Amino acid sequence: MWSNTKKPEMGSQIRVNRGLYYHHGIYESDDVIYQFASPVGSEVSPETAIICTTSLDNFLKGGELEVREYNEEELNKKRSNEEIIEFAKSKLGSNMGGYNIISNNCEHFSNLCAFNESKSNQVDDILSLLGGLFRWVRLKLNQLRFISQK
Repeated sequence: MWSNTKKPEMGSQIRVNRGLYYHHGIYESDDVIYQFASPVGSEVSPETAIICTTSLDNFLKGGELEVREYNEEELNKKRSNEEIIEFAKSKLGSNMGGYNIISNNCEHFSNLCAFNESKSNQVDDILSLLGGLFRWVRLKLNQLRFISQK
């Protein structure tokens, strides 16, 4: 769950809506946000994406900050805030094996820092939606075949 009223603290997972997707990062301070992105001054592309730091203002780019709130199960799995920051710092400069929008993006990095689990809910949601759409199309095509065979 995400809150747009909660103030982040060191180690918080944060995100900002970029229109078609959410950009995720790890908050240390207003001056230090860890993110998996192209560094400031670089062309924005998967080839230049690395774990780097930026300011909160640059991270948000005028968007609204959202801070992750954890349920009890997530709190039991979550690293301490200090461990989250330590892990994020240890990855600075790494390309994490290469940016991939489906399998290795900024949300994967954020969850890896917090839970030691590379996961992207927004990718999972899109893939689930596409899977449902494909199943619906297949059902309709089968219905059309059945009708045309009569």
